[in-house]
Amino acid sequence: MRFENVDVIDTLRKIMQHNTEHYQSDFEYDIARLQRAAEDSRGSRCFLWLSRGFGTWCFEERDVYIRNTHAFNTWDYYNHSSENVKAFAVEIEALQDKAVVGHVFELDYKTHIEDVRKNSFNAQSVEAVFKHPDSNNGYIRKFDIDEYNTNWYSIGQRYGEIETLRYEVGDEQRLQDVLGKARQIRILNTTAGNLDEYIAAMVKERFHSYGYTRDDMVFTTPGDVFDALEHKVPVYMLSKDNIREPVISTDEISYHIFHKGIFGMTPEDKRLLEYLLALPENRAELFNRTELNKIYTLAIAAGQSGDLDKTALKTLEAIVYKLDRVLPAPLEPAENVREKDEELEV
Repeated sequence: MRFENVDVIDTLRKIMQHNTEHYQSDFEYDIARLQRAAEDSRGSRCFLWLSRGFGTWCFEERDVYIRNTHAFNTWDYYNHSSENVKAFAVEIEALQDKAVVGHVFELDYKTHIEDVRKNSFNAQSVEAVFKHPDSNNGYIRKFDIDEYNTNWYSIGQRYGEIETLRYEVGDEQRLQDVLGKARQIRILNTTAGNLDEYIAAMVKERFHSYGYTRDDMVFTTPGDVFDALEHKVPVYMLSKDNIREPVISTDEISYHIFHKGIFGMTPEDKRLLEYLLALPENRAELFNRTELNKIYTLAIAAGQSGDLDKTALKTLEAIVYKLDRVLPAPLEPAENVREKDEELEV
């Protein structure tokens, strides 16, 4: 699928949150890279982004097509990985109100790797920009590729920290033709999609391939599992044959992670956990409009009749359940505290 004219960072973040279980902090580097690119109209606007079980990677598309670069070697490395790799192309269009706007294309990772291997170029030289406190642009030096690969450590010692590297190939126009063709192919091979539907299908496919097919859970990272346990929000260890067991200790979490198990929460509990983890100024409302209407209706019904039917009681229980986890524990009366202090002294 492709997602057109979207907030690129928000789109990739949602995919990452449902696919990358560990080292989600890697995504902060991707954000910085994409924001810099959006701010620089003269720089690269096309990137390749990869989400896997243990982190993310983001590279300029051009660098991936140049052999023996860090981008080429890393992009090729996960071809036979079992890390649930998801690959995407990103085309930046503009920076609008601090949002990076552009298009995100889903890639067939293995097919894309074959295309990269077939159409990649050898680097002839490398242009390095070194950081320097007295220059906004740093010091620019150009090295033959063999010289740089052999002496990169001593080069760094001599000139200082490298800010950017640009690999040069023998025929830049041919490389640009290859990149242009790759962009045409991904437009032809993708259809416009809805991100929420895509993520739901992605999670469903993952759960089903694992052996859990009930479709009543949403993807939950190990980090969220620890947070859920701390906030006493139900979270489950999922197993094959649709078995789910509630998590009751951190040892269980570690054991399930070690055995490559997956975790799940009900959609309602996941939203509640997100509410609890959000900073106060970023929190959405605890109750949506429908729930608030029910609260008012229940309050009126209880005041008029003093009795509630089973459906109303179930709704009330769900409301109390949310409040029980959000509100702080009630303070004990001062007399009780004084009595406990006296008992402790005795």
